[in-house]
Amino acid sequence: IDESEINVDFRVLNGENLPMADHSFDSVVSTWTLCSITKVNQAIEEIYRVLKPGGKFFFIEHGMSDESKVQVWQNRLTPVQKIIGDGCHLNRNIKQLVEKHFEILTLEEFYEPKFPKIMGYMYKGVAQKSC
Repeated sequence: IDESEINVDFRVLNGENLPMADHSFDSVVSTWTLCSITKVNQAIEEIYRVLKPGGKFFFIEHGMSDESKVQVWQNRLTPVQKIIGDGCHLNRNIKQLVEKHFEILTLEEFYEPKFPKIMGYMYKGVAQKSC
């Protein structure tokens, strides 16, 4: 980041209460965080708030599988996973959470081959704030 020609404002913050002004950023990036934020809808609302109109939200997250047999196990194991995985939910439908606030421009849903299905259903996408 230090050597990049691109101006990057990198911070580790509480996603549920961002200290930035409205419409501050062209882009927001979230990687493997929406699974473990307690008030995930509030965090997504904060991302929306700090993005400029037309701003983009880049995300890669794991969450609820599209296979019902896997979903059963994700729902069963989430209470344990939240304890041992620092609040991580295996059963959050990231697509539904994001599309409540954003227009999804691109979305890939796939299993990460190196993880068990209950932990490895991935959502990789770009969403945009309305203009």
